[in-house]
Amino acid sequence: MCFMQDAGGTYAVAMSGGVDSSTTAAILLNDGHHVIGVTMDIHEHSAAAVDGARKICELLGIEHFVLDARLEFKRLVMDVFASYYARGLTPNPCALCNRDIKMSLLFDYAKSLGASKLATGHYAHMSVDGGTVKLREATNIKRDQSYFLALISKQNLRDVLFPLGDVKDKEDTRRAAKSFGLPNFEQEDSQDICFIPDGNYKSFLRSHYNELDMFVPGDMKLFHSGKTIGRHYGIANYTVGQRRGLGVSHSSPLYVKEVDQLKNEITLCHSDELSTMCFEVSNVNWILEMHNSFEAFVKQRSACPKTPALITKIAETRISVELSKRPSSPITGGQICVMYDSENIVIGGGIISALK
Repeated sequence: MCFMQDAGGTYAVAMSGGVDSSTTAAILLNDGHHVIGVTMDIHEHSAAAVDGARKICELLGIEHFVLDARLEFKRLVMDVFASYYARGLTPNPCALCNRDIKMSLLFDYAKSLGASKLATGHYAHMSVDGGTVKLREATNIKRDQSYFLALISKQNLRDVLFPLGDVKDKEDTRRAAKSFGLPNFEQEDSQDICFIPDGNYKSFLRSHYNELDMFVPGDMKLFHSGKTIGRHYGIANYTVGQRRGLGVSHSSPLYVKEVDQLKNEITLCHSDELSTMCFEVSNVNWILEMHNSFEAFVKQRSACPKTPALITKIAETRISVELSKRPSSPITGGQICVMYDSENIVIGGGIISALK
């Protein structure tokens, strides 16, 4: 496994203590680069990550620096996460963290330490071709994380490295880590939101953001008739497409179609009333320059397959998306919509803001 860039300058590696970022640092060091490790202290559960990263840096013989970013992370990620649920939306905190914390705040910190590049353990491809920034899916599509990187500005992407983009399998990363003598080569992948390690986001919201009144009971209504058929126990307990745990009985299965913050209402519908093929996306980050109307492939959730779609610009940072077929999962406000071209290069991405 070899990764070569320009030989000069200092490469900072965003270190989490995990096998991916540790292997990234080892690869760059093995290729002869001057490498430093940078880690963020971002919340009450960060201590283990900071300590793990420090130990890996000591093992590799590189300097390790820690940035206290707890206030910024709370304001830009945790508070936004909570505000989305309070508005009846479903957030994607990892994409927001990559844009506003890792590839912005952390990179600025790395530059202050003399780094010219920031490398991470993400599985994606990054290149600059004739001045054009190209963010492409990883070789291993199942591991690809380009979806979570699509909100990063092309200016910041120019100086970001993803050495694991060509890795064909996670086991290849583990074998490489073992060959470098890294003790965490068998460490399990993190599956949860980092600031909610137990995965119980409802408990987190109740404990930290109960003042947002997202757990106030309200009416549940049927979409086709407007009839009230039950009570809900706070809009934060429900997401679009949800079927289980609704607390109402009906002659046929019901799904959450809409979460209305202003009315504090949950609208339920039958399966054939749930899906939409048209929606709008706001705060669009363009990585490639495109015409006002074009065809692309879109992902409206990280785990969804790409779907052909017609994209129409409403404004510079707002688009309309018309899918060519019904999506495999419901379109959900607050989630990230990412556009790809036919060569799996990211065109851009934004936040789903309105359903049609």
